[in-house]
Amino acid sequence: MSGRVRSVLLLALPLEAGYLALSRLHDWQRSVVEYIAVYLATSIFYIVSCWWITEKNEKPESRRQLAAILLAGLAFRLTLLPLYPSLTEDPHRYRWEGKLQAAGGNPYVARPEDPQWAGLRDSTWPRVNRKDLPTAYGPLLEWSHRLTYAVVSRLEPNEFRQVWLFKIPYLVFDLATMGALLGLLAQLGRPRSWVLIYAWSPLVVAEFWASAHNDPVLVFFLVAAIWAAGTERWAWAMGALWMATLAKFWPALLFPLFLWSGGRARLSGRLGWVLAWTPLAALLSLPYWQGSWQGPAQLRGMLAGFLGGWRNNPSLYNVIYAVAGRDYEQGKPLVAGLLVAAVLAIAVRRPALPQGVLATTVVLLFLSANCFPWYLTWMVPLLATYPLPAFLLWTALAPLAYHILVGYQATGRWQDDPFYLYLEYVPVYGMLLARLIQWGVKKAFDR
Repeated sequence: MSGRVRSVLLLALPLEAGYLALSRLHDWQRSVVEYIAVYLATSIFYIVSCWWITEKNEKPESRRQLAAILLAGLAFRLTLLPLYPSLTEDPHRYRWEGKLQAAGGNPYVARPEDPQWAGLRDSTWPRVNRKDLPTAYGPLLEWSHRLTYAVVSRLEPNEFRQVWLFKIPYLVFDLATMGALLGLLAQLGRPRSWVLIYAWSPLVVAEFWASAHNDPVLVFFLVAAIWAAGTERWAWAMGALWMATLAKFWPALLFPLFLWSGGRARLSGRLGWVLAWTPLAALLSLPYWQGSWQGPAQLRGMLAGFLGGWRNNPSLYNVIYAVAGRDYEQGKPLVAGLLVAAVLAIAVRRPALPQGVLATTVVLLFLSANCFPWYLTWMVPLLATYPLPAFLLWTALAPLAYHILVGYQATGRWQDDPFYLYLEYVPVYGMLLARLIQWGVKKAFDR
């Protein structure tokens, strides 16, 4: 066994111990304090591993070292795979939306609490979230909910086991993301061993393989779009970006960046590929637009609420909220204006696509009124191409946001504690400020 393989195993062992400890907690919502503590401890070893792979592992990786990294990442995932999603209610909502579509309903119009759909209520009903709102997921994810329910309802009669089975399609996308990321790293001239940053991320492993969030679909298509664009395969790049948009909507913000990334040269060709994929996007969306014109209006209301109708784990949005006189309606134009200005500024500067997508994603998360921990998984594969310590630290601190469940279980109030927001965000913004000062000083001396 080579020294580098031995080092990988020595780094992986304490991480696996952390994942084993998490698996023994079983119901993370009832053990949320213990979950946060174990996660933070596990993340210490993850941060050390990221530092070692990017700063101390100077020689090109061997195939055995890369295989050890990937096998360790798979072992971490399999450790948490048996867990039932307990820290989130989202998978129960996925199943309800699949069941709704099987009954002929439109998730962009129907709400779980609607009396018309009371017949869909079963033993999982108490855990279906946001019963007063239609879906906020894109058509591509609605298709996944529809098809997954069609399969699992035939394979498994137990309703809670059906919820667990909703993990499987998204886990396939997570594994595919690792493959696409290896290709992207090689294309960029980065060490492929940096895939460790994604493969070993406690945030990715916990939120995807235990909590069963559907974000791996979005993450895969983002990585695929960047990878295809890097080899001038703009047909596939724009197709992948469309699919990412049809999953979670917000990647529509990335179209200016992708269109302008090559400058004016062949801009018309890139725009042509965007338009060429539009009919397929419309076809995938068509079933959800038929039957009622109320659906698009409700969807716009839901997305507007996401950027200023309630707050959960926000950072810069708290400043915007205060400036707007604690009025969500007045805050929405401020958020929208700042977001559009930032997106256009990033696109005009024409950074390398991985950095541009990372910058846009971070701006969105900083400005958002809601920043759930699993939203940070959107930037983890990008950090594998451009490791920024502040954002790696953010992924380690993000589960502090689950502190809100302690008070919610005790009092029924969904209320952030500012102390935990400071614990999460002050180190992140502090490290970013320090890096900015360092960059400014270096630039001044270079003159």
